[in-house]
Amino acid sequence: MSRTAFTRTLMAIAVLFGLASTAFASIALVKAPHNFLSHRAVMAKSYAANRSSTVRSDHVALLIANSNYPDAEIPLPEVAAGADLLANALHSHGFVVDVVRDATRAGITQAVDRLKAEARPGSVVLVYFGGFGVQSRGQNYMIPVDAKIWEERDVRRDGVSVEQTLSELNSSGARKRIAIVDASRRNPYERRFREYSHGLAPIGEDGNSIVITSTSPEQVADDAGTLPNRFVNGLAAKISPSSLPVEEILARAAASSGDRHEPEHSGAPVASNVNS
Repeated sequence: MSRTAFTRTLMAIAVLFGLASTAFASIALVKAPHNFLSHRAVMAKSYAANRSSTVRSDHVALLIANSNYPDAEIPLPEVAAGADLLANALHSHGFVVDVVRDATRAGITQAVDRLKAEARPGSVVLVYFGGFGVQSRGQNYMIPVDAKIWEERDVRRDGVSVEQTLSELNSSGARKRIAIVDASRRNPYERRFREYSHGLAPIGEDGNSIVITSTSPEQVADDAGTLPNRFVNGLAAKISPSSLPVEEILARAAASSGDRHEPEHSGAPVASNVNS
């Protein structure tokens, strides 16, 4: 074979080898599994970027949804569903929303501390609690999932005071403080030291706050563990389609429901001493 023919043969072999390598690489790429973790990370960053363009740093919300209590006979799916619905409604109005699920006492305290750190003078601060609530000595307590309650004094030890939480938020200088309390349910704790569930005590407030509860004071809802959550669904239905500020929507909802005397177990929104 001449040198020229040999050189051409080598070049042809090289070209064929290069084509084969490219084909194998393409096959390997097709067969290689996707890195779903990285994909989720990219999607999360994309969502965060979109979210940051719509939220308002002066509107912050903490939603505590306690659905699974070890001491309860059944879970509370309506609490989880209601929190999701409310979170979406608030987010659509520009709120920065922190959702905490099945919170221990430490978890509730830490979440409230985060909210206080986010609040600033002139802001609108909203707290939602869904789960079991118990009153003691005229105060209302959010019951965490790790509560060990056998006597009334245990309520004050293991619970987190709604009134104290609102008082702490007041020191932030927030323009408006909103509390939505979805906790007037028959619960497994009161039966241990009371003949019946007392519901929640009236929640006092000042002119810069709005408090909305799922039932009237001293009443309880008997629909624990059932869907839908009529109380939260009703509030979300008012918030989502409206162009008004959330604080104005909720002030109107509280005022209109405060004019009615709802029967026990109604599950309808009821205002508690609202001064908007």
